[in-house]
Amino acid sequence: MISTTQLVERCLADDQDAWQQLIARYARLVHSIPVRHGLTPIEVDDVGQDVFLALAQNLHKIEDPERLPAWLITTAQRLSWRVLQKQKRERTVEAKDLADLPFDPAVDQQKGVQSPTISELLTNWEHQEALQLGFERLEERCCRLLTLIFLDPDEPSYDEISEQMQIAKGSIGPTRNRCLAKLRSILKDLDLGL
Repeated sequence: MISTTQLVERCLADDQDAWQQLIARYARLVHSIPVRHGLTPIEVDDVGQDVFLALAQNLHKIEDPERLPAWLITTAQRLSWRVLQKQKRERTVEAKDLADLPFDPAVDQQKGVQSPTISELLTNWEHQEALQLGFERLEERCCRLLTLIFLDPDEPSYDEISEQMQIAKGSIGPTRNRCLAKLRSILKDLDLGL
């Protein structure tokens, strides 16, 4: 079997057959990430397309082609997380819109509208509150890094994050993982029952 390094070299030489082989080799890996995040089949396909588009745009920047699977996983996780954040923002906007409407369950049922329950709205709010408390207790550097990676609407690249944070691009992933572990620990210590 041809190595990933050889496939990447052929892709960089504009070999379309190599590109198809590269996609075929890693498509299941890439698609498994959004599936694990619970995205719909259409969203899974969209994330997959976006990952491979990002790969096409950044293939020349891959320093160690044998580490390509890790790059693909990280990119798929990041894009999946953004889809989830977008869904959360949309649910929050919908909840605000619903709060402005007169509540009449009979009318909602007749229209076939599935209104969020009070319990669902409270759970969403509790999760947001817990995350905010966690961020308040997180050290500033971690808070800033996680915000840039996951919450910044401008979606800065790792190059931009490296420049803004003044850290090596290669250390962003490991630092992100340590910061997420700290955030999980803080949330666990808060013991909010979530």
